[in-house]
Amino acid sequence: MKLFFLETKFNRYSITPIVASLEQRNDLNVDIVFFSQKDIETLEVLMKDCDEGVFCFSFCSPQWKEIKSIYTFLREKYPASIFIAGGPAPSGAPRKVLDLGFDYVFVGEAEKTFPELLSTGFRNLDRKRKSVIKGERIDLNEFMAWSTINKRFSPLEITRGCPFACKFCQTSYLFGTKPRHRSIESIQSHAEIFLRHGMRDFRFITPNAMSYGSYDGKTLNLDAVEQMLKSLRELSDRLRLFFGTFPSEIRPEHLTKEAIQTIKPYIFNRNFTIGAQSGSDRMLDRMHRGHSTEDVYRAVKNAIEEGFSVDVDFIFGLPEETSDDQKKTIKFMELLVNLGRSKNLPVRIHSHYFIPLTGTPYGNYEPSGISKELTTFLGKLYNSGRIFGHWHKQKIYTSEITAKIRA
Repeated sequence: MKLFFLETKFNRYSITPIVASLEQRNDLNVDIVFFSQKDIETLEVLMKDCDEGVFCFSFCSPQWKEIKSIYTFLREKYPASIFIAGGPAPSGAPRKVLDLGFDYVFVGEAEKTFPELLSTGFRNLDRKRKSVIKGERIDLNEFMAWSTINKRFSPLEITRGCPFACKFCQTSYLFGTKPRHRSIESIQSHAEIFLRHGMRDFRFITPNAMSYGSYDGKTLNLDAVEQMLKSLRELSDRLRLFFGTFPSEIRPEHLTKEAIQTIKPYIFNRNFTIGAQSGSDRMLDRMHRGHSTEDVYRAVKNAIEEGFSVDVDFIFGLPEETSDDQKKTIKFMELLVNLGRSKNLPVRIHSHYFIPLTGTPYGNYEPSGISKELTTFLGKLYNSGRIFGHWHKQKIYTSEITAKIRA
């Protein structure tokens, strides 16, 4: 069976564990091919005299338009093929994806269910079923995170699930609110593979870096965090550990002085990424963030005093946001940036524009827009080099998505 995985800048982390789960099965006779949008016109070379295969798409909400175009082209070119979708957008709106024409849609985690479907064989995959397949929440320790045969590596996922259920974020709705952690033994075995392949910069995927080992994701277990990092440092001095920076940011209330001092001896990065999302406590409460602006300020201050620069995430145009909320966000961003200047360590704003993500409480909401005052302030931050991100592009994505919501 020939499997074709569409690779994009959005899904490079999500398809790797799925491919790894296929490698773990001894009963699957699959030939895996990776392709990008630029390869579509030459796929007949990859098909090698066959006119059918299984095309696999993992995508998120901003990709709807692109995926629809690619799917339509391939369906017309290879009508005997099976088309399968999964990932954040299909998980949040599976029926919408089936209506687009896909044969199977996977909701949530697919490390178990996807190989099980393929084990039935290509001839038993029924295009007429139009099935939604609900995933099972897995034990991370039972599955490899990386595909060694196909040489697909990514930051290592060490925790799955988030207890906070923020209204704009899909994590809790896709993976549950009870955190599941990869064991230290499993993390070490992955690190050994990493080293054997000649790599050094070891990064992590987790909703909140400091939640590792926590039974509820809210109560810190610094002993578990330290034991995990220490075990990796003892494994090899060639490993450079990046922890608490993208894609393993830290919640602000967890970036305490004690937490920083615990991890500081083991990590290579001297920068932290934290999520603020708004400078308005009213908005933080409305979004179910579970922290205050004071928590954000204290986290940035703690990091700077320990010699770390900080990138702070903010989302602009959030639903229910008023002009007064945006004024508070402007003042708060200015406060954080000036705090960095006073200590000669950069505090940068990581800019995002609100995107309604399927399957979240804000999934059918339109953005509030951005005031002229906020736009002017963001321009000043760009001129000073204190902001980065793609909020302009995200605003275009959102306008396309909300146009469909209105329709």
